[in-house]
This record gives sequence, structure tokens and C-alpha cells, in this order.
Amino acid sequence: MRVQSFMGKATLEGLHQMDILINDWIKKNKPKIIQINQCPCTIIRHDGRDQETIIVITILYEESESKEW
Repeated sequence: MRVQSFMGKATLEGLHQMDILINDWIKKNKPKIIQINQCPCTIIRHDGRDQETIIVITILYEESESKEW
């Protein structure tokens, strides 16, 4: 079993970008998806003044038997 993680901003634009990345990854790798988890997190920027909410999505999967080379 393997894992692929994606991280993006918790905004409409950020979620849309993450959707595109995940869909492209699935199309390219054709994994057998076992489980999907999502976790909202708050991070503090480098200057320590701003906080930002992000979403981390992890996909547990098995590699496709029929990968095209």
C-alpha cells in the first residue's frame, strides 16, 4: 500500500486547484484507491502574524497493475 498527499488552501480557488491536481494524478496513475482522508489545519506564516487554513488530503492506494509506459 502506498500514500499520496495533497495540500491546498481552504478557499474556493485553492480547492479547485487541488481538484485538478488530484484528478490529473488519478488519470495518470490509475490507482486502486483504498481510502481517502482529509484534514483541515491552521498554519502560521513565517512572520508569525498571519494564520491560514489549509486542507491536507491523503489517498491510500495500491499501484495499478496495468500501468502504460
